[in-house]
Formats: sequence, C-alpha cells, structure tokens
Amino acid sequence: MAAPAAAVSAGVQKALQRVKAQVDAGAFYEAQQMYKTTYHRYHSRKQLDEAYQVLREGAVQQLRSGQITCGAELGTMLVDAYTEDRAPAGAAAVGALCDIVRAMPADGAIAEDGAGVEACSRFVTAAVKWAHKAGADAGVRQLHDLFAAHLVAAYGWHQLARASMHYARGADADAFAAALASCSAAAPPGEADLFAARAVLQTLACAHPSTLGRQLQHADALLAACRRRPWAGGRPLPDSPLLHFCQFLLTALQQRSARLEQLLRVKYSAALARDPALEAYLLRAEELYLNTGGGGGGGLLAGLLRGLLEGDEED
Repeated sequence: MAAPAAAVSAGVQKALQRVKAQVDAGAFYEAQQMYKTTYHRYHSRKQLDEAYQVLREGAVQQLRSGQITCGAELGTMLVDAYTEDRAPAGAAAVGALCDIVRAMPADGAIAEDGAGVEACSRFVTAAVKWAHKAGADAGVRQLHDLFAAHLVAAYGWHQLARASMHYARGADADAFAAALASCSAAAPPGEADLFAARAVLQTLACAHPSTLGRQLQHADALLAACRRRPWAGGRPLPDSPLLHFCQFLLTALQQRSARLEQLLRVKYSAALARDPALEAYLLRAEELYLNTGGGGGGGLLAGLLRGLLEGDEED
C-alpha cells in the first residue's frame, strides 16, 4: 500500500535536510553521493516526483555553494531522468530546470572557472533539447534567456558571444539589448552599432523553417530595444549606415524580397565589410528567408556558422 502523499513529502524533506547539513558543513563530495543515492532510492520505487525533487534541490544547493560541476551534474541527471521517464514538460518540470539556472553563481570568484562555464553550458543544452522535444517552446526560450543573463552577470563581455547565442534564441529583447550596451563599453569607441547589428543578424540566422516568423519578430524587437536604450556615456545608439541596413533588411525579409535584399547588399557593402561575421550571418538568413541555397561555404564563414548553431535544440 502506498504511503499518503503528505508522509512521502515529509520523508523527502527529512532526507534533503540531512544532505543539506553535509553541504553546510562543506562536505560537498559526500553530499553529492547522498543526493544520488537518495534519488535512486525514490526512482527505483517509482516515486518520480520525489526523485525529481531530490535532484532539483541537490543541483540548486550545490550551485549556490559554488560547486558548479557538482550542481550541473545533478541538473543533467534530472534532464536524463525526464527523458528516460518521458516526463511531460509541464510547469513544474520546466520550472525545476529554470530554478537550477537561476542558482548558478555569479560572483567574481567564479568568473575564471572555464570548466564551470562548460559544465553549465552542457546542462543547459541538454535541458533545452529535452524541452524542445517535449513541445515546451516557451520553456525553451525561458531557459535560453536565463542562461544568457547568468553568463553576462558572471562573466561580462568575456562570455558575450556565448550569451548572445542564447539570447538570440530567447524572447527577452530588452535584456539582450541591455547586455549588448553594457558589454560594448569594453570595445573601442565607434563599435556600438556593430554589437547591435551582429546581434540582429545572428537572431535571424538562428531561425529554422518552423520559427522564421518568430525570429524575425525577435530581431525587429531587438533592434528597437537597442535604439531606445542608453549606450556608452548614457547616449543613444549612434545612427549609422549599418543600422540602416539592418532596418531595411528586416523589411526585405518580411516581404520575402530577394531583389530588395540584393540591392541593400550593394548599397551597404562598405558597412557590411566591417566584420566578417556579418557576412556569415547574412548568408544564413538569405538561405532561410529567401531560399537562396547559399549556405555558409567553407573556411572562416563555415566556422562562424558552426559556432552560431552550436548546441542548437533542433540538432
């Protein structure tokens, strides 16, 4: 006979309190093993909600204690459990993954931990792929936005490229614009428009056939957010030919006009030549929105596109 739900919940809480005592005492390895053992005990009994609760709590506690690799490992175990059990991507399941991202530490002592970045990134990639396959589109975008915000908070401009990859797949245009404006302060004067243009084109290039309209709207919202917020010295984003190109490009893609897009390419060729990444992203956008079949080619452009699509949930 199954135990009453309240009794089961109380049992989980007692078990988690015992493990947290180990965390509070700094016995992180011992706590990690206890979290795993407790999870397997509940999972073997088919008490899945309790098993998931153990992994969620363990990941959050370890991350809050600065144990990034341990916390990310428990988080990845939770994703694996969802996948194995074919768990539905409801609010509780997605919320647990979001809680784990929110618990990732952002203090300066962590900023040099490259292994920690990779461990967290692997967890988020796994979480996003699970949520995507389970049909939780809003959850996918939330996970991207939360991890991007963590990267900017913890590492600043050093991880802007990785953060942009996630913001481009998220939904928070205002947060993306704020991150770009903040990180551009470390760049040479006069490059603010490059930060905005790269992000707009990257957002377009992240689309898939099923998300063309969504990504186009996200890119449009991002450009508008960049223009209305203060940048270096509290000044607005400088007007420039490159930003004119981005605005006109969005119109061309909305109209699916290859002719207009090619005219814009010629007119703004000097502006586009400022950064090879712009050409790589633009080629991908042409392929997606205008059916050019151009692809990314080889060499540098192919490398940029591989970086752009790294960890893609639809791989």
